[in-house]
Amino acid sequence: MAIIDILTSVAFAATVTASISPSETNAPAFRPLGVSQDALPSALGCKPIYGEQLDATGQYSCNRLPGGSDLFDQYVLAYVRGMGICNVVAISRYIEDDQRGTTTRQVYTEAASLLASQFGPADEKVDHVARSKFGKDGMFRQAVIAQERQVFEQWDNLDTKFQNAQSASVTISGSEDLGLAVYSIFRFAHNDACLSNLEQQTGLSGDDAE
Repeated sequence: MAIIDILTSVAFAATVTASISPSETNAPAFRPLGVSQDALPSALGCKPIYGEQLDATGQYSCNRLPGGSDLFDQYVLAYVRGMGICNVVAISRYIEDDQRGTTTRQVYTEAASLLASQFGPADEKVDHVARSKFGKDGMFRQAVIAQERQVFEQWDNLDTKFQNAQSASVTISGSEDLGLAVYSIFRFAHNDACLSNLEQQTGLSGDDAE
């Protein structure tokens, strides 16, 4: 399955980008979908999206993860050697949905509920329409694909609950060719510095995967 501009699609959901220090408490380690920050992509059965060298700095595609969900069809890891995993992106199957996005919105609701069960109520819930003509539910699919409508929920400051977490979010992305999909993003505490390092080493900014 193609990966459509992962970080571009969810950039509006990452509204908090300042580095967050892990909480100095006995909080548990952050293990989204069963993935630890120091895990090697190869140990998780993930394959590099670019190139063939295992466990080199880059992006990795995984068909399954230890704590994965049936809601998701694919997972993508951003990994920097020496720093660990920056974030985990869980992607549902792309759905050739109706114009109201009926099925996709059901998957979105389930994905948001899954995150809420782990992290509590979301800090932000946004359904923003750039231009009023795209605000009708009958144009939901078209509006999302055209990036005229942005729907997401975000959980900030997860360092208060986990030792090495930053934030998490869920959003809907779309492609004219593939349809709509739900993305859930889990960011470790060093996500921003990690992605900056990834770009410096590979030239990838996180939105170059196809």
